[in-house]
Amino acid sequence: MNKTQKDLKLLPPIFKKIAYGIMFLIILFVILSITKILAIDKQIAKTISMSFFLIALLLLAMTRSKIEDELTLRIRLKAFGASFLYGVVFVIITPFVNLFFDGSFLLDIGVEQLLISMFLFYFMMMFLMKRSR
Repeated sequence: MNKTQKDLKLLPPIFKKIAYGIMFLIILFVILSITKILAIDKQIAKTISMSFFLIALLLLAMTRSKIEDELTLRIRLKAFGASFLYGVVFVIITPFVNLFFDGSFLLDIGVEQLLISMFLFYFMMMFLMKRSR
């Protein structure tokens, strides 16, 4: 294990199972709240489910693979960088797109949706870069 791998503290692989468990519980929670089995306000249910979904995605992103070598670490860092760049460009470009389309192209995206799209972009980039190595 080199110095870079020691410096980047990733979670053990067991946390992937925990993250998938959280996602399963979120899906169950959403189904129960939609079918009115759980009497809970829609806004509160949305906030709870979004928060736990973001926690699950963060756990998945920060969990080490079973086989973590220098190339995988480099791919992970490139994917994180690309995801961050995607988020910044998205936030900068969105007002100009709305201005160009005279407000008819309104993307009223919140912080949660931006973070989820950044995580999904990260996982897509990781998959594509791992597949092409």
